[in-house]
Amino acid sequence: MMNRSFHALAAIAGLAALTAQSPAPAPTDEAAQLFARSGAQVANLKSYTSALHVDFGLRTFPYLKFHVEGDTAFVRPDDFSVHFKHVPWFAKGFEHIKMDAIEPQNWPQRYIVDSVTHQGDRTVIEMRDKIAGNVKNVRAEFDASGLRRVEWSYTNGGRITVDLNPVNVDGVFVPASESADIRVPGYHVEAHATFTDYAVVKDSRPSGGETASNSTAP
Repeated sequence: MMNRSFHALAAIAGLAALTAQSPAPAPTDEAAQLFARSGAQVANLKSYTSALHVDFGLRTFPYLKFHVEGDTAFVRPDDFSVHFKHVPWFAKGFEHIKMDAIEPQNWPQRYIVDSVTHQGDRTVIEMRDKIAGNVKNVRAEFDASGLRRVEWSYTNGGRITVDLNPVNVDGVFVPASESADIRVPGYHVEAHATFTDYAVVKDSRPSGGETASNSTAP
């Protein structure tokens, strides 16, 4: 749940296609538990929306800086999308981005888990695509609140690293902010996203058996 915007950041930089979409063998038990925990966080979540504010900085020529406003929308089970209201000329076509592939609970269908290690309070999972492609390997770090960092390494020497800062909104961990460092041959982009005005819609099972619970958080 915490990693909702990094695919959008990469897409703005011209890197929309990050992962293969083919079945993978079952991950190790510990990785499977972490992936399942991510799914459990949305088990009683119908949907949510938020406002999205992103600052980009191109660290290579022509050294541009720009700000993009948008919003996010999630609908259970894993339909997640980002909409940017206005994008620079070079990002036309990326105003609407579907981002289902970035949910950890979906990773068992996309990646092979190579190793699970521990570094302090974080669990580090190393993965690779089931079918070899542009992605060389994926490194994900989890702590008690969920996914905190993801790093994609590419066969062309590129690398995308995303750090995630979560917040608990009505019992669901969602991003408060995310920072991305995007390095590909020819350019280097840094981006920082903040999320505000969350509106969360959850399932509830009162004694009467009805299902309806809305909650809004700033």
